[in-house]
Amino acid sequence: MAGRKTRENDKAVTRNAIEAEAKRLIDEGGVNALSISKIAKTLKMTHGNIYRHFPSKNALAAEIAATWMRDMREACENAIADEQTVQGQLMALVTTIRGQLILRADHPDAFSIFHYVLEHKPAEAIAHHIHRQDLVVSIMTNAGWPKNPITENEALTILDGLRFFTDPYAMSAYRGQDMTSRIKKVVEMLSRYIEQNATPPKLRDQQN
Repeated sequence: MAGRKTRENDKAVTRNAIEAEAKRLIDEGGVNALSISKIAKTLKMTHGNIYRHFPSKNALAAEIAATWMRDMREACENAIADEQTVQGQLMALVTTIRGQLILRADHPDAFSIFHYVLEHKPAEAIAHHIHRQDLVVSIMTNAGWPKNPITENEALTILDGLRFFTDPYAMSAYRGQDMTSRIKKVVEMLSRYIEQNATPPKLRDQQN
């Protein structure tokens, strides 16, 4: 049993090392910079050892992308849970997404991983965006909106209003600029819209 655990631990260590080096390459030059040969040389591994963990470069890139998106979803959920107001929750959502993008990609080319997901893993990309929509729906329903297709559609409109501030390439274009005041203004407008158009409690009870 001890021998089996040792092998499993060794496999996990090796896999983590491969992923860490892959992330470093993507950070520096995007998906095009990802190379099994470079990883093998840096980690002093054979190509075969890497392929035992990831059958292809595409599979490795997909795993990195999935990790990035999973971490971002969890961070957004936690950030929103810590806020009580609509404005605080929307602000937390935007700033957390921006923080996660900056954390993951110091170089603009690294953002190509998101185009990679759209091209190679469209179902996962759609699920990621649906999750973001669901977060906004939860903010709206907590403020008094009914949970129905109209609210879901309005949530997409609200996300459109925030998209500029959470778009990787827009962030690259305005790199180094303090966008805080602009974000606050848009968030304030969207928060007022949510609060002013919430369904009154009595009418909401009738709809339910």
